[in-house]
Amino acid sequence: MLKGIPAILPPELLMHLCEMGHSDRLLIADGNFPVHTVGENAYVIRMDGHGVCEILDAVLQLLPLDTYV
Repeated sequence: MLKGIPAILPPELLMHLCEMGHSDRLLIADGNFPVHTVGENAYVIRMDGHGVCEILDAVLQLLPLDTYV
C-alpha cells in the first residue's frame, strides 16, 4: 500500500508520472484547452471536478520540479 498519495490523482496518471523521463512533459490544463492540438501521441486524462491549481499541488507532492532549468 502506498501512503501519502493525494486521493485526487487517478491510477492512470500515477502510472504516467512513474514512466516519465527527463525530457517528458506534463500539461495540466482546464476544460477550455483544445487537447486535439497537442498531438496524437499525447495521453489525455480527464479529472473533471478538480481545478488546475488543485491538480498541480497534488502532482508536485510526488514530482518535484527540476532545479536545473
